[in-house]
Amino acid sequence: MRARRERMAATARAAAIAFAVALARSGASQSDEAAHQPRTASNLSLAPISGSSTAYFELPIPKLKEQVPALRGLRYDSSQERLSSILDHVARTIADVLPRLPNLISRESVYGFQSPRDTSAAGGLPSAQPWNREFKYLILSHHHGDGSTTLEELRVDSKGKPVDAPGLFAAPRGYGFAYQWLFFSAANQHDFRFRYLGEQSKDGRKTYVVGFAQDPQRVQEPAYFQAGAKTEPFFFQGVLWIDQSTFNIAALRTDLLAPLPDVNLRRLTTQLTFRSVPIHGYNAVFWLPSEVIISCDQGGGPMEESHRYSDYHLFHAETRIVTGP
Repeated sequence: MRARRERMAATARAAAIAFAVALARSGASQSDEAAHQPRTASNLSLAPISGSSTAYFELPIPKLKEQVPALRGLRYDSSQERLSSILDHVARTIADVLPRLPNLISRESVYGFQSPRDTSAAGGLPSAQPWNREFKYLILSHHHGDGSTTLEELRVDSKGKPVDAPGLFAAPRGYGFAYQWLFFSAANQHDFRFRYLGEQSKDGRKTYVVGFAQDPQRVQEPAYFQAGAKTEPFFFQGVLWIDQSTFNIAALRTDLLAPLPDVNLRRLTTQLTFRSVPIHGYNAVFWLPSEVIISCDQGGGPMEESHRYSDYHLFHAETRIVTGP
């Protein structure tokens, strides 16, 4: 959160879901603001994004449904009268949940594969073998005395050793799921353009549907994608499905606002589903990631990675995490 914005009761640092090396901060505590210069495209020495940055929510609705098949069944509403109220309720829900979020741990099953675009171009080799791994997935909430909150995501293996997402063989290349909803806090909504699309039944829930796109002129701290020695900033667009009864985010899809030709990133799509999870022994219910599907294309054939989460429960600090070799 930049200092000139109205301060929320609780804010958090967020990482963007991406392949390879990609990271965004979608908010920071005021103490962080004072101590660090904001990460911007200029002071990271990153090239500006190229290509079209027209948001797909500006397409005619039939074309938008072709672009986002999950919108089939949408009851379109051209009026924007509800938009401000919906976004305000979402921001209030986030501000209420964040200070109460405890440290949590769950079981994470990750499945991934990459398919060559053309097997003849790959020397006649068959598609890469899919892989599957199990992790313990931690959401750590650091509540500070000034009322701010910092969220941290961590994966550990069966021996309690942290997993470095970009480093290990067959390690997940997608990360940052714990933070995605923070993009829509009051502190961060300024970075986006929004369009109310209507109502839709989503997994048995009545939802409001809102399209969004980051405004590159407003985003001070973009996500970035690294391929080899090249690092490129990128910006998001997507669709939110918001539960009508609670104003929690029930589902979220993100896409690139524009391709990144310098790193040959043609597509990066995430599809997140959240569910209501009661936490035993805490007398609280939180909406947490249930499933995440990530699709990426850098020209070598589509890559896909799916994450499924189960058995959320409180994580106690006395549980040992091995940090050494």
